[in-house]
Amino acid sequence: MLVQPDFTEVAEEISPGTYRGVVKSVKEASWGEGKPYLNWEIETVGETDPKNNGRRIFHKTATSGKGAFMLQKFYKAATGEPLKGPFNTEQLMGKQIILEIVDGVNRTTGQPSGYIEVKNVRPVV
Repeated sequence: MLVQPDFTEVAEEISPGTYRGVVKSVKEASWGEGKPYLNWEIETVGETDPKNNGRRIFHKTATSGKGAFMLQKFYKAATGEPLKGPFNTEQLMGKQIILEIVDGVNRTTGQPSGYIEVKNVRPVV
């Protein structure tokens, strides 16, 4: 099969660093073991380098287990309030947060994954 891709709209990858982002959407999903998580879509804004504005970054937060602390951090960064129980994800849409982006690492091999990942989130101050 011959495939003729069109790369004219492909932007270069966003570099590791710290970015301001706006929460745009969220989808529920689960890891292979059936463990649920939320996959947040965040769009970068307010960057001095125009190529870094409007970039989509995805951040996964577990909704149960040891990794659920990331959901607590995400919620507090977006709202300023601690997460103590059920909440409506709609209340986070449009909220701004600060994202620390790093080069990802394959957790099985310890080698670079080739993808970026969100290392930390914090409130906009």
